[in-house]
Amino acid sequence: MLDSKDLFVDEATLTGETYPVEKTVGPLPVETPLSGRTNSLFMGTHVISGSATAAVVFTGKDAEFGKISERLKLRPQETEFERGVARFGYFLMEVTLALVIAIFAINVYFHRPVLEAFLFSLALAVGLTPQLLPAIISINLAHGAKAMARNKVIVKRLAAIENFGSMDVLCSDKTGTLTEGRCACMPLWMWKAVPARRSFSHAYLNAFYESGFTNPSMKRSGPIASPIFPVPKLNEVPYDFNRKRLSVLVSKEIPV
Repeated sequence: MLDSKDLFVDEATLTGETYPVEKTVGPLPVETPLSGRTNSLFMGTHVISGSATAAVVFTGKDAEFGKISERLKLRPQETEFERGVARFGYFLMEVTLALVIAIFAINVYFHRPVLEAFLFSLALAVGLTPQLLPAIISINLAHGAKAMARNKVIVKRLAAIENFGSMDVLCSDKTGTLTEGRCACMPLWMWKAVPARRSFSHAYLNAFYESGFTNPSMKRSGPIASPIFPVPKLNEVPYDFNRKRLSVLVSKEIPV
């Protein structure tokens, strides 16, 4: 990015951040993570407010968004359940192979016909193989997915059921993935349950007059705040990460 002015970009498609991030011009260390690259604009994101001039460096599969689409072609990471089933299958195969060889060798040692000894060993191997194991596993996993569906949990991969059962702590993603991604401002109350109408009116005016990305939680609370209009706007100081606030100057005092 060559220059920017009050530029805010929504990068939810890459970082999962619900709110836009501010972009500024300046060098950053090479090891800076994707979410911290404030001097770069990425394909798949969109501008919320402000303006900037930038030079295109990567496109298509070379861009960060393109790399994500390429990774989606890969097979999902193997779960602990799938690894356990694979280890159990190899163990059964080793035991069956060892028994077949041992029984065949014993029959040959006692001078039994070689063909009959081989067929007997083969039949024993077929009998030891758990043919219904895949069906039993699928039925049990489907039963677990059905039980979780009753609790409003949708399981897209049946093999993940065992991972759910093995969890001690579940860390979920933030707003916008498992939640609605909407903020709501409840009524403010002062000492002795007196409504804080003055504070609500100031907060509503701040949200109403801000020129950057909107504050939907306060705007939905407009009927509760009900400030007296018209209130001319004189100036605005945009949000920045040092003050961690946005300020709006109006020319009229709001009554209590």
